[in-house]
Amino acid sequence: MKSVLIGLSLLTSLSAFSAEITTTIVEVGAVEAGDKEVMVFAQSEGRVLWVDAKDTALLDALKIARERNLLVNIDFREFNGHVKGVELLETAQPEVSTGESFEKNTLANFTPSFIESLESSQSVFNRMDGRTKWKSQCYNRAHGWAYDMYTQSRINSMKVFIFFTQRYIKAEKYKWWFHVAPYVMTQMEGASVETVLDRTFTRGPLKMKDWTDNFMNRKQNCPVVTRYSDYRQNQWAQDCYLIKTSMYYRSPADIERNETEGRHLTAWDLRGVADARKEAFKNWRDYNP
Repeated sequence: MKSVLIGLSLLTSLSAFSAEITTTIVEVGAVEAGDKEVMVFAQSEGRVLWVDAKDTALLDALKIARERNLLVNIDFREFNGHVKGVELLETAQPEVSTGESFEKNTLANFTPSFIESLESSQSVFNRMDGRTKWKSQCYNRAHGWAYDMYTQSRINSMKVFIFFTQRYIKAEKYKWWFHVAPYVMTQMEGASVETVLDRTFTRGPLKMKDWTDNFMNRKQNCPVVTRYSDYRQNQWAQDCYLIKTSMYYRSPADIERNETEGRHLTAWDLRGVADARKEAFKNWRDYNP
């Protein structure tokens, strides 16, 4: 299929403030009365981009890309996320796990590892590969780290996805719509505590609330929900939501398929791990599964 160019800016040289990403589109916001810009959720980097509400041709192109699951090249201004043009490419290949990876009641059958002290969790954190690529995807970094913890230390980690709602994104002009990191259960102060290991944004393990506070301007509480639709259908009720999964879940698409298709991931998809490492880590050739 031939690519289609939408937007005159793709025919001109890029300014110093321009950036490009190749991605699929997760959502194109509705145009509300008085809106000057419309939110666009890109899969790549979990980025939130903005389109002029009057640019109907560009909005229609992005809606087509979402409906047909097309890969697109998006040209945008890095400093404010404003989309200048989009190039429609080929249909994206679905991220479907291979092998015997599906069964019901995933979390009921999954037991996360318990780490006996904060010092031990810090040691696990220190062994996480920090040689990540610039602008790598958070979900690919998290997937590589979770797999390494499992293969190197036999640690069954969980993952926590923080989803930022349109209410928060619009109010703060926030550039992400989700982020994800692994977490483990750590013995702290006589209790088993959820401890997030986010090598990109922290210097060590953090309690769950301390981790979410890194991303919320007023340290708002992020309710825990279990279904992707609980987040998607309640964009104006909260500023953020958390969804917790086992280590096998790689992206928001996996969470959505869990709900809509009954795909409960219960094993590593080694091809997916390899793809995640290739995108996220500089030395991926040295230790792919």
